[in-house]
Amino acid sequence: MTRQQQSPQNATSPIRPNPVPDYIWAPFASGGLMLLVGLLGLAVHQPLIFPSLGPTAFLQAEQPDQPSAKFYNVVVGHLLGLFAGLLAVKLLGADNAPSVLGTAQLAPVRVWAAVLAGMLNMLTGLLLHASHPPAAATTLLVALGGFKPTIDSIVTIMTGVFIVAVVGEALRQIRLRQLRNFARGSQIDTHKEL
Repeated sequence: MTRQQQSPQNATSPIRPNPVPDYIWAPFASGGLMLLVGLLGLAVHQPLIFPSLGPTAFLQAEQPDQPSAKFYNVVVGHLLGLFAGLLAVKLLGADNAPSVLGTAQLAPVRVWAAVLAGMLNMLTGLLLHASHPPAAATTLLVALGGFKPTIDSIVTIMTGVFIVAVVGEALRQIRLRQLRNFARGSQIDTHKEL
């Protein structure tokens, strides 16, 4: 018998296993999110995976307790970033300028679109309590011409965001539950030792 099994304290308290360590949980959860959205994109022949989703998955997996990792912040944050980028491109007429990502040329109007889009994204995120830093990358992808300002692009982007948001929220809740249960078990054990 182990010491834990012999101890009268442990006879009444359940043994709570340690949660999966962060250095295992976070890479696998984040990688799993990217794999899922990538495979679904391959299946439907749409680029559902794009650069801004990497930081979103990272945030949900590594920092699940952060407000910006919540479902609302992910979906609304990327939606605001997308529309801030689209609005800036339209207002400044940057939609006819070459895509920075496609041509490796930076037109001044794209710089101004990026500045305006970033400001709008931050302002609306703060006003709606939907701060989500990875959404700034979505804003820049639109403002710099990485995404075309079309309905198809909007649907594709938000489909990828929604997949990561839904599955990422489930993973986030699982992780938070694991951490809360472990912390609660640790507190019980500490009180018993006192």
